Amino acid sequence: MSVIQILIYVAALVFLVTNITRFVRMASTPIHLRWELYPVAHDVKRYKYGGSFLEEADWYTKKLHKSKLGEMRVMLPEILLMKGVWEYNRSLWLWSFLFHIGLYLLSGLIIVLLLGGIIIGPNIFYGYDSLSIIGQIIYNLSYAMLIAGCAIGTIGTLGLIIKRMSDHEMSVSSTFGSFFNLYFIAAIFISGLVFFFSGNPVEKLITFYYSLITFQAMPNLGAAFAVHAVISGLFLLYLPFTHMTHFFMKYFTYHKVRWEDSPNVRGSKLEKRIQEQLSYPVSWSAPHIGADGKKNWADIATEEGENGKE
Repeated sequence: MSVIQILIYVAALVFLVTNITRFVRMASTPIHLRWELYPVAHDVKRYKYGGSFLEEADWYTKKLHKSKLGEMRVMLPEILLMKGVWEYNRSLWLWSFLFHIGLYLLSGLIIVLLLGGIIIGPNIFYGYDSLSIIGQIIYNLSYAMLIAGCAIGTIGTLGLIIKRMSDHEMSVSSTFGSFFNLYFIAAIFISGLVFFFSGNPVEKLITFYYSLITFQAMPNLGAAFAVHAVISGLFLLYLPFTHMTHFFMKYFTYHKVRWEDSPNVRGSKLEKRIQEQLSYPVSWSAPHIGADGKKNWADIATEEGENGKE
């Protein structure tokens, strides 16, 4: 087994375990402070005019209907088209859009190559000539996604780097990490382009994925492949420990902060969670809180103030 194969195995394991751990930890935190701003995407009935279920006098007696399609209608333009960037920072939109499309294509390519390793890996690994129709589709799709993802991603990433350097507001707020992340991702895209033009890129990739799936020794696939694979593997190791995990953390900011509107009614799960959180001890040092590490939130919220009024 080669060093590159070991790197990819370790990187994939660290990536999955770390991100799953962070997701579970975030999901188990206390209730987030909700925006309580309307409309919310899952309320299809009132979304167009900005209303909410609170318009109805007896809202607490009715079951709320939350539409996943309504949420997807808002999320997809944001994820695929960078709608928020278009609305609030249009000069950055083109580069951000190209950057993300490049990442999406290469991320999707991983799934396609895994299928390719399973379906047509043996043919390519052992030098068979014929491919099934599905195999040909996977092969051609991999070819297109690789060149398009690397080319589009390179343009977008370089555009973002130049934008951060040339725009005064962005340059003064950009940290070393901001530039380092962009340079790291640019290295993936550019090394991918070099690898693409080194010859037979799809055959080499599917051969590599087949060797990973079957735990077989990896043949020599050339220096260009080795450089691209090492950079990609190191980035996979690095990503879970950065703010770039927003690709899944946004679930919480959207669904649990921006759109969460479940009412606190008697006997509900929300009421139980709030009661549990009111029992947490408070150790804040701010004098107006009056915390001593023993009082809980319920005590502080209901005790008499210095003026004698509750």
